[in-house]
Amino acid sequence: MKTKTIFVCSNCGHESPKWLGKCPGCNEWNTFYEEKDVEKKGTKDKFKEKVDAIKLNEVVKKETFRIRTGIDELDRVLGGGFVLGSLTLLGGEPGIGKSTLILQICDSLKIDGKILYVSGEESAEQIKLRADRLNVNKDNLLFLAETDIDNVELQVQKLEPEFIIIDSIQTMYSDEITSAARKCFTS
Repeated sequence: MKTKTIFVCSNCGHESPKWLGKCPGCNEWNTFYEEKDVEKKGTKDKFKEKVDAIKLNEVVKKETFRIRTGIDELDRVLGGGFVLGSLTLLGGEPGIGKSTLILQICDSLKIDGKILYVSGEESAEQIKLRADRLNVNKDNLLFLAETDIDNVELQVQKLEPEFIIIDSIQTMYSDEITSAARKCFTS
């Protein structure tokens, strides 16, 4: 199998062999992101799984296990807490308190397993100062200052945490992706 890099528009899915500032498919600016494309020898077709539409009112609801944060308003916004195995993105302007809220969540989580706090922006000392100010003192809270996602993955495999925080996702990189992260601008 051969691997090549392609760029895909996050708005319309248009593919290009190189990064483009403006998508020719939808005319949006700065919407391309890098993706690895694995090409099978002897074929140009990508193998895709057949997906059929279903009637929404025929879907059987499953009981979803949620991890309550211990912060009532946040649990309400999350529909009862974090869904086990899910990813939740906390966004907002710089300096509004995202990292502070994350530490408060870590403190109030009722889990026995390890909590791994990965920071790509702040040092252990900076996080510790904030934790002390908030009276966050949990023996199961571990800290990792890292931006290489491959090193983060190794630590996750080694530590097997029950809850992982990455603060913040835009600081993460992988040597397998050759282009620099680009900030998307919308008008």
